[in-house]
Amino acid sequence: QIVFAALVAIASADIWSNCGSSSDHLHISTVKISPDPPVKGQNITVTSTGSMDEQVTSGKINLKIKFGFITVISKTIDLCSAETPSPCPIPAGPYSQSISEMIPSSVPGGHYTGNVQVTDQTGSEIACIDLDFHL
Repeated sequence: QIVFAALVAIASADIWSNCGSSSDHLHISTVKISPDPPVKGQNITVTSTGSMDEQVTSGKINLKIKFGFITVISKTIDLCSAETPSPCPIPAGPYSQSISEMIPSSVPGGHYTGNVQVTDQTGSEIACIDLDFHL
């Protein structure tokens, strides 16, 4: 659920920004979120498309989320684990992913900020996203 909350934040252009560089391996074309904005206690669907410029056989997701100035999440997740929506290897070429999940109604409302950095098997950056959103 924690990773999904971060993905929800990534999905809307008004709540995310790309902190990566032109050398990132994932080049995102479109991201759609429904409903937009996300609503506590409702299902949300996030669909993204893009292009991966290399095959990814393993990697890590570094996730940090803050509620105000308090760090509520700081963890590293194996990119190829059961917690992620795409099993490895992730092939080079067109990339499309759609996930749906319930946003718990128990999460506190307020201002959240964060960062998601995804790296591949060599430590090279796949993508980097800064987050700034309200629930």
